[in-house]
Amino acid sequence: MKLKLLPAIIAATGFLVTPFALAATYQSEISASYADIDVSDDSEEGYFVGLEGTYYFSPVDTKNHPLAEAAFIEKASNVYLGLNNYEFKEAGDRLDIYQRTIGVDFYVPNTLFYVGAGVNEYKSKYSWPAEGSFDGGSESSKWDSSWFVKAGIAPVTGLLVWSEFTEDVDVSDEWNINGKYVIPLSGEQALNVEASYEKSNISYVADTITGAVDYYLDRHLSLGAGFINNSYDSGSDDEDNTDYFIRARNFFTDNISAELSYTDGDYESSLMLGGTIRF
Repeated sequence: MKLKLLPAIIAATGFLVTPFALAATYQSEISASYADIDVSDDSEEGYFVGLEGTYYFSPVDTKNHPLAEAAFIEKASNVYLGLNNYEFKEAGDRLDIYQRTIGVDFYVPNTLFYVGAGVNEYKSKYSWPAEGSFDGGSESSKWDSSWFVKAGIAPVTGLLVWSEFTEDVDVSDEWNINGKYVIPLSGEQALNVEASYEKSNISYVADTITGAVDYYLDRHLSLGAGFINNSYDSGSDDEDNTDYFIRARNFFTDNISAELSYTDGDYESSLMLGGTIRF
């Protein structure tokens, strides 16, 4: 891993700090993350940088909730903006992928219904060094945008089931179902369970199954693990593969948190460090 060890050690040590501050409300939050990526059996390496801001239409009450799940349990409607950058390097070649997203999540008042919508935009830049008689150079794509919509139901407190639909993609060609359930346990303990399934007839990845569980030791600290399984259609030479990940998140105060995650995959592994501040 190219990620410097010192920030990770500091963050990990911070998980041992006893949280303080009383329950409070917040209406906006900003999150940032960095991931170092290693590609197995290859000279390729890369990293990911992400920044996301969220504004909630009403203050979110954190009382009696795991702090990381308060907005979800309170069904807090919001608008969000995300900026991401991926960079990969191999033998002097470099590929940058830029993504920006703006969206809204809306829980229809006094009903079971949830809707969401937004726009994703992507842009890439590829550059290569001079070699032999060939000059170095670069080429960039223009921003490519597509809209998406989401629809779901929240039949009981802490449970949401939804599907997402993308522009120009027919449901008969690609569909998905997603679920998230935060289950209260004794005291401040809770369990977060997430699962999703995606079926595609327009990509060499035919089926994707994702699952994750987070255990909240108290309102501040959670430990979790999960997997992402991809299966391929019969026309592909690739075998089915599964990536496994572990993650942890701790709120040092009601408004400041840090998180760590590690993913071990068949083709690549990554170590992510992130943080969030709320206002």
